[in-house]
Amino acid sequence: MKINPRLLRFLLTLVLATPLANAQEPQTATPESPEVTWDQVRAVFQKRCFACHRGEQARGGLDLSSVAAIQAGATSGASVVPGKPEESLIYTLPAHLENPKMPPNGNRLPQRELDLIQQWILGGLSEKVLTPASTAMPTRQSAATRPLTRPLTPLLVKPANPATQPALTNTLTPTSDNSDSMDPLRTRPTPVFAKPIRHQKQMITAIATSPVSSLLAVSGHEHVLLYDWSDQSLRNRLEFPEGDVFSLRFSRNGSLLLVGGGKGSESGRVVAFDTTTGERVFETGDESDVVLAADLSPDGRFLALGGPSRVVRLYDTTDGRLISEYRRHTDWILQIAFSHDGLLLASADRFGTVCVSEGQTGQHFMTLRGHTAAVSGLAWTEDSATLFSASHDGSIRARNLHSGNETQQIQPDIGKILTFERDPVGRLVCGSASSKLIILAPNGSPLATASLQDEVSHLQITQDASHVIASDATGNLVIHSMETGAQVTTLDLPLPTTHAF
Repeated sequence: MKINPRLLRFLLTLVLATPLANAQEPQTATPESPEVTWDQVRAVFQKRCFACHRGEQARGGLDLSSVAAIQAGATSGASVVPGKPEESLIYTLPAHLENPKMPPNGNRLPQRELDLIQQWILGGLSEKVLTPASTAMPTRQSAATRPLTRPLTPLLVKPANPATQPALTNTLTPTSDNSDSMDPLRTRPTPVFAKPIRHQKQMITAIATSPVSSLLAVSGHEHVLLYDWSDQSLRNRLEFPEGDVFSLRFSRNGSLLLVGGGKGSESGRVVAFDTTTGERVFETGDESDVVLAADLSPDGRFLALGGPSRVVRLYDTTDGRLISEYRRHTDWILQIAFSHDGLLLASADRFGTVCVSEGQTGQHFMTLRGHTAAVSGLAWTEDSATLFSASHDGSIRARNLHSGNETQQIQPDIGKILTFERDPVGRLVCGSASSKLIILAPNGSPLATASLQDEVSHLQITQDASHVIASDATGNLVIHSMETGAQVTTLDLPLPTTHAF
């Protein structure tokens, strides 16, 4: 087939002229383009980049957690040129337009996320934050906009009295109204040819008891159930759409419940709920991974949290301000506890290290070593002078915080200790990987033992120190006597809302 020479020259002219025309016309944000705000771009960075590029030890010195940090650049130089995404490394590297491609050994970012970064740079690095209703990639309201504006007041729930309370009975039966309302699938007719429903219990990842009342908090999938353990009545259900729950802690007066958790390798947060109304009082933290441990100072002023990031962050709950963050741990932070006077803050990690800091500033006070495996529990004496720690290495250690010396070491001989608590009179309670629950006298001698069906994953002592509530790896929740160790009853939780057919 013979091609007309004039037509060929015309087509070549079009092909060559198009890229030249585009090159002469720089890309700019058009008036029709919606403004991209910082919260939209930050959501992308949090999901894709914060694991390596956040905080004081960000890789390459590039911190993407704030506009100011991005503008400060990396150790190699500027990371962004306002109005010019093609010259900005925070766009060209994740777009795989130049090396080193980001994320390392990973795929190019989705086009929608790249477009957000590109438009944000073209718009001049806007620091605006839209409301969740109007942003394409919403972020949750920060603690700074939801401060703790009222003083902590005691929770008016009558304490359980072992001498006068009725015998514990299981009131949450499968046919009760509570059970049906919590699980509508129970009333659904079984489909023809369907396999029978397996009533599989849900794994319990955290429990907590109030220090002043008979309230018990139990983790669920993206929610927390509040019970009165003395009569096993269900008091409330607190929604936690932030993700899975890994940490539960009541305030010293019982008026607040801290719920910590999040979504693995993506986000982490702590939410404080009013235990009477179930309302959210404040939210704190903006982690790039889940929160595994959190505690509130005795006066409610300070909140500390930690997790896989190996960073302890200390916040002021009155205004949401980050007071301090420190990286003294070399592994995941599993335990955090303020002393009873609030002057000191202890944190412990998966490597076995316990760090003690000043409770109001985060300044280093003391590092305690000795454990050879993960620390599974921390407990302060009432005078805040001694700190107990239990570990997967099977030992319990007590250290005097005035001298740093170890004053006591106990080997309960139950194997790996997975959970640990201490009551006000000094009795120690441990749960082990061997399914054993043991109650020890203050001197370490055994007082009572019990066996659960599986590994004892969590335990809590009730507010009157009359009972210990423990969960195992299968999802059973049992109540034992602190005096004899005998099982008193079990607490039946609502079935998970998803079933295997």
